[in-house]
Amino acid sequence: LVFARAGAPARPPLILPRPEPIEVVAEVPDGPPRIFRWRKVSRRVARAEGPERIAPEWWRQERGLTRDYYALEDETGNRFWVYRAGLYERESAEPRWFLHGLFA
Repeated sequence: LVFARAGAPARPPLILPRPEPIEVVAEVPDGPPRIFRWRKVSRRVARAEGPERIAPEWWRQERGLTRDYYALEDETGNRFWVYRAGLYERESAEPRWFLHGLFA
C-alpha cells in the first residue's frame, strides 16, 4: 500500500539505491516513453502518467537538471517510476532517462 498526501503523486515502494540508465523511444521529445529498455529487456508502455516536474531552485548558482518523472505500466502490468534528466534545448541537447523505482 502506498500512502500519499491528498493530491500528491504516489511514490513507489521500491526506490533503487542509484537510478539506472534506460534507453527510451518517445513519440515526441518532451513526451512520455512508448518503449524503454532496462537491463537488456525492452518493454512497451501501455499506460503513462505524468510528468511530475521536479526542478532545482532558480536562485542557486549551481543548478542541477530538471527531472520530469513518469509512472509507467508495461503491457504485462509491471509498473515503473522513470525520469528524464534535463529539458530539451534549455538544459541539455540530449537529456538522459533513468529508472528510479518500482511499484508493487
